Amino acid sequence: MNFGGKDWEEAVAEAVREASRQGRAVSAAETLEALTAQGFDVSAPDAGERAEAALRAHAGLASFAGADGAARYHDPALLSATYAGIMDRKASPTLLMAEEIRANSREYPRPVPVELFEAEPFGLTPEQIGEALRAMAENPAFEDIAFTTTSSGAVYLFSSRSLEPGYARFLAEHAQNLAMNP
Repeated sequence: MNFGGKDWEEAVAEAVREASRQGRAVSAAETLEALTAQGFDVSAPDAGERAEAALRAHAGLASFAGADGAARYHDPALLSATYAGIMDRKASPTLLMAEEIRANSREYPRPVPVELFEAEPFGLTPEQIGEALRAMAENPAFEDIAFTTTSSGAVYLFSSRSLEPGYARFLAEHAQNLAMNP
């Protein structure tokens, strides 16, 4: 099959939709791999640039900067931006945790219990969580990530960029009390 044209552009978009159905956001290069498997000729030197242009122009698709800095595409009707971002950062538990802590502190605002990261969609082991927390403590890029411990001993994480420590402590106590007294 030939490179370019409406069929090719729609095949690029369909590759993104299929990845979205599988819970993944993909780069333009990954869409070209999918097209190659379908028999499309993607050997033109500008194939990557044309795929990027087709993806950016497609009204039904969305993109975000992935953990590696490259654009990642997904279909918001099939895969939310939040979930796509979580899946993109799963390879780096430190980045995954830090970004989720920051988002919760900024957008909701609330601290998150450390156990959150053991549950799906995160699925981190206690060892991975411990390693990520140690890595954050040692790296100035994560100096805003802090924790508070409730009176019952539950550990909550928050970003000091968005939450004052005293307020984070109050919110954590409140959340813990609600969890213990539904």
